[in-house]
Amino acid sequence: MKYRKFWPLGLLLLAGLSLASGGRLLRLAQSMEIFAAAYRSVNRYYVEEPEPTALMRIAIDSMNGSLDPYTNYFSEAQIEQFRINFKGSWDGVGMELIEYKGKVLVNELVDGSAAKAAGIQIGDELLRIDGSDISGKKLEDIERSLHGKAGTQVLVETRRGVAASKEHNLTRTKVERKNVPYYSMLDDSTAYIVLTTFTERAGGNVSNALQELQEKHNPKQVILDLRDNGGGLLIEAVALCNVFLPKNKLIVYTKNKVANWDRSFNTRNQPLDSQIPLIVLINGQSASASEIVAGAIQDYDRGVLLGQRSFGKGLVQNTYDIGYNSKVKLTTARYHIPSGRCIQALAYKGGTSKRMDDSLRSSFSTENGREVFDGGGLEPDHKIALAETKYLLDAITESRLLFEFANDFRQKVDSIAPALDFQVSEQLYADYLQFLAQKNYAFELPSEKELAKLEKTAKEEKKYASEKAAFEALRAKIQAEKKRLLNQEKEALSIQLRQAILRRYYSEDQVIMARLKEDKEVKAAIALFGDAKAFDQLLEAPEK
Repeated sequence: MKYRKFWPLGLLLLAGLSLASGGRLLRLAQSMEIFAAAYRSVNRYYVEEPEPTALMRIAIDSMNGSLDPYTNYFSEAQIEQFRINFKGSWDGVGMELIEYKGKVLVNELVDGSAAKAAGIQIGDELLRIDGSDISGKKLEDIERSLHGKAGTQVLVETRRGVAASKEHNLTRTKVERKNVPYYSMLDDSTAYIVLTTFTERAGGNVSNALQELQEKHNPKQVILDLRDNGGGLLIEAVALCNVFLPKNKLIVYTKNKVANWDRSFNTRNQPLDSQIPLIVLINGQSASASEIVAGAIQDYDRGVLLGQRSFGKGLVQNTYDIGYNSKVKLTTARYHIPSGRCIQALAYKGGTSKRMDDSLRSSFSTENGREVFDGGGLEPDHKIALAETKYLLDAITESRLLFEFANDFRQKVDSIAPALDFQVSEQLYADYLQFLAQKNYAFELPSEKELAKLEKTAKEEKKYASEKAAFEALRAKIQAEKKRLLNQEKEALSIQLRQAILRRYYSEDQVIMARLKEDKEVKAAIALFGDAKAFDQLLEAPEK
């Protein structure tokens, strides 16, 4: 019993730690001992028969959740999906799933996969795998059943709407989710490359795309699209920077709680093209590795950032094996880009977050002497205002009403016009508005949030009663504006609907091609390239 009682302390000593470093390690040993005792007591005395693995998962998730949203535990069952997220490839049928209204539905189909070749569609319901009913099973377990060695077969039963179910005998293959799904010339001068995630070979794939465009078309300028790119592998961010920046340029360095763990990352090779005019597109979902790339381009004045302020994730995670084929992903450092700034926007404590106030951001300088700031993400050099329509569109997307409507449309309509020609008709738009009117969803405008803050302050200061009529009048105006957005913002709603419907008929590259026809930020980038003086001025330090 003594050995079992003091095993945490023994492990710490074996790991080379010493209580001489202070009371913290003693508290750690005591806490581990207390937790082990509590865990044993719950399993032994609780009135029901608890599931030990589930209890442990709850405890670990609660501990990690009190730190930040990026510190996570991965069980043996989750490791495969964890690897896929970084590799971008796996052996399987190319079908990604979601749970929606008590059903397991197809959410994505990878181009060229067995599932897509078999005629399975986005929105189809999955019923059985190899004859086994999937009802009640965890989504991660269901998806793992679809994975397997390339060349092996799996029997999948699906149902579309109210039609009879259908079986598909699928042969697993190597499935690749392309991180560069599309690149092309937008006109005689402008190359366009979109990178959706920083999985393996991201930097090399962008380099290959640009090299191919240069060999075939000799572009005079490049648009690199990092919008909605949530990041990935740091080393791929460095490799991508090396496409446009010279050898031995510092791209990013990390600061850990132990100085000896600090690391810096420089470009290692000669660039593909360090002179071609460059615009990088970013938005509020451009994060992490995307911000390392965009930040380095901005700090070295190598190109113009265009769009909206980026997400602001300046934290670095590393993974560690913790036994039984499980891993923990921990935030281990903050990263700083070449100017020295860290662009982390949120401070985490006790499971809550707080955004850095703009007034507290510190000033830094780019290589040309332009003023830039830390905290709060990257500010674009050329801002494109975000319409309030975005909040309506986000609410519709998050409620999955667009997903549902597009699925219904696909089940009723066998074919549509070619991707570049398809447009949302007046009747289709009217049907969509009617569908939305029958559903419950909520969205909040920035002005609505500000009003709520003012109301709270007024109540705290005992002034709300005297100003109640004014608050109610403002609230009525906001509600009227929300109705106007739904009824009058036809263009934005139609674009969103068009993209959702196209995804159910055409490949990813065709959908992107169609989107570019209506992309205001891409058009703004081309216009900026056309004004060489304005482009150059954005990269110059202001005159003193």
